[in-house]
This record gives sequence, C-alpha cells and structure tokens, in this order.
Amino acid sequence: MVSHNLLIEVDEKQVQWSENMTIASLLKTLDNVDSCAVVRLNGRLVSSPKFTETLIPDNSKIQLLPLVAGG
Repeated sequence: MVSHNLLIEVDEKQVQWSENMTIASLLKTLDNVDSCAVVRLNGRLVSSPKFTETLIPDNSKIQLLPLVAGG
C-alpha cells in the first residue's frame, strides 16, 4: 500500500496539508508570520480578514506577503 503525503508549498517549502486547513490554521503552525497581512493562494490575493474562512486545497502554492509600512 502506498501512502500519499499531502503537501502544500509555502514560500517554496513543503508543508504538510490537512483537510479543512485554512490560512489562519496554517499560519498558527509557522514561525515569524505576525506581520503577514496578505497571502497569495494559487495566484489569488487573500487579506487577513478572510484568513479564518479561506480553505487551502491540497497541492496549493502559497506566498506569505508581509505587511510593509512606509511613510
């Protein structure tokens, strides 16, 4: 029997995926993401108010986009 590892790619690193994973639950497992206000999920931008409701499909590509402050 072959076991399949369910993975997603986060900033070019392989991360374990699980069913019903949201952006919010993913971020809880990662370090140094406090300033992450926007995520690119499979090319689509998702802002922090939507993190808890946005499901991550298996084999997704995610880029964490840190909040940039300027003046």
